[in-house]
Amino acid sequence: MAIAATIMACLVALEHFFILWLEMFNADSEMAASAFGVSRELLKKPEVQTLFKNQGLYNGFLGVGILFSLFVVPAAASMGVTLFFLAFVMVAAVFGSVTASKSILVVQGLPALIAFILVYLA
Repeated sequence: MAIAATIMACLVALEHFFILWLEMFNADSEMAASAFGVSRELLKKPEVQTLFKNQGLYNGFLGVGILFSLFVVPAAASMGVTLFFLAFVMVAAVFGSVTASKSILVVQGLPALIAFILVYLA
């Protein structure tokens, strides 16, 4: 169970590093336009680029936090810190699903929820 929990939490972290890459370094691409459901013209605006870069940075922080909690934090505190960061992801997914797109709940929230449950049970 602990191995499955670690793998799932790592997958959530990797997903957030992918989002970081997409938002910070590839935000005006066709992939980003499709993923976010907006036009490439909108994504090319400097103001939107700035907002996306900021969002991407926060997604990176979530990914780093999850990996930090798994591999750096002492074992006695690792579970609590991992649950803490996974809870952030779930809250962000709920907020994103209400304010931006319902699919965020499934794409980001569901993997985080599965990881949260596995970590808790491990």
